[in-house]
Amino acid sequence: MNNKDWGLKVFSFLFFLFIALVSNAQNLRIELKGENIGGKTIQLISIMDNLSNLETEIASKQLNQTDTLVNFSVLIENTSFMKIRIETFDYGFIAQKGASYNMRLLPFDFNIKDSINTLFYKFELPIIIENTTDNNLNRTIYSIDTTIENYLIDNKKEILFYRDKKKVDSLKLMVNSLIDSSQSNYIKDYAKYSLGKIEFSSKTINDKKLKAQLFYDKPILYDNIGYMECFEVVYGHYFTEGNKVITKQNLIRWFENNNYFSLIDSLGVDTLLKNEVFRELVFLRGMKEAYFSTQYNSLNIVSMLESFIYQTKFKEHVKIAKNLLEFFAQKSYYGSNAKEFSLQDIHNNYITLDKFKGKPLILSFVKLHEPSNLRELNMMYSFVDTLKDNFNFLTIACDNSLDALFNFLVNSNVGVKYKWDFAHFGGNWDLLKAYNIAVFPTFILIDSKGTIIQNPMRKPSEGSLMPFVPRKEVIKEKFFLDP
Repeated sequence: MNNKDWGLKVFSFLFFLFIALVSNAQNLRIELKGENIGGKTIQLISIMDNLSNLETEIASKQLNQTDTLVNFSVLIENTSFMKIRIETFDYGFIAQKGASYNMRLLPFDFNIKDSINTLFYKFELPIIIENTTDNNLNRTIYSIDTTIENYLIDNKKEILFYRDKKKVDSLKLMVNSLIDSSQSNYIKDYAKYSLGKIEFSSKTINDKKLKAQLFYDKPILYDNIGYMECFEVVYGHYFTEGNKVITKQNLIRWFENNNYFSLIDSLGVDTLLKNEVFRELVFLRGMKEAYFSTQYNSLNIVSMLESFIYQTKFKEHVKIAKNLLEFFAQKSYYGSNAKEFSLQDIHNNYITLDKFKGKPLILSFVKLHEPSNLRELNMMYSFVDTLKDNFNFLTIACDNSLDALFNFLVNSNVGVKYKWDFAHFGGNWDLLKAYNIAVFPTFILIDSKGTIIQNPMRKPSEGSLMPFVPRKEVIKEKFFLDP
């Protein structure tokens, strides 16, 4: 065989190997039908890992007004939790690697958001799975969840107050009866750890013994929602409530000095955390707990996680740490960078965050048809002339259309006197999520460099702007939020 023939055969082999590998990555196929999805943007959201719970859009389609069908075909690495999102409404399901799903959205009134704050009160999309090749994964998990929830409704006091072990054992028998030998390991593990949550909460088994049964020297099931939810229940508050070997003072000192090794070694004093991989998982959950605690400096948490990425030997933990850092960055709390935006005003100009850098910005999210919002805007109006030399102001209207903002600013007796910047959110629900907007109005203070100082800040009617009013007798000095 000459070299040319040999090279051709090698090329052919590698080509078909590549095709096989791509096929093995497995497409996830989703078809969604619905009579009222026309004109909507349909998002497919993936949960990047079950500890950070970082959400990422992996596909999105804008439908025409007459469309009643949308298809997605994407690659996923593992069976994972996903969401179909339309505006502020979600439907969650477990997407099995390699499976296909035919779904239908039942009749649903998206205009409910006009009368109810759906950023705060969550409504699930009424989607049903009509056909699937996931071997009844979602159906069985739904049966497990429903069985546990209904049983707890009837026996909550006996299980959680009286700690009736017989009641817990009866629940275990009921759940296990839903599973047969042909079920996947994912379902069996999901059931085991879902029951583990109940056993831990009911205290019918010694905590240390139960932790050992569930986690000690057991495989870490990163992709199994049941496992990770149980882990959350058992170790979700380990840094602050779940151990006797780490003090708050030590944690503060380790965070301030970026002393990862002292922290991880101290965790190892717990005999149930001798396993290095599991101990790091507890560390990662603890860092998430610490970041959102008011007891610790969030910037120190970020620094230690950044260092951890170069210390750990485990790829999955590198991924989780990076996802946590991204999750923290997306949450517009104190010390984080404000989310960039480009929003339209009534003059068809686009307003960006960059416009306001150089002076602190008082950012407000409002709904113009709500009296409480109008009262706060009127209160802010009384301060604007006094503060405009030291502050910028931007109000983002979150009503249905730009027309509502135009009518308010041009045709209403109240709006015409407001001379600061206004823009419309343009249906950008992700922006509201990034700024943690759940109620209206919400006010946020951003410094001159685009860093969150207060989110939320108190409303003007609560005196939030009074400290910024300069004293008349004092000559203008450098303002404390100036660069």
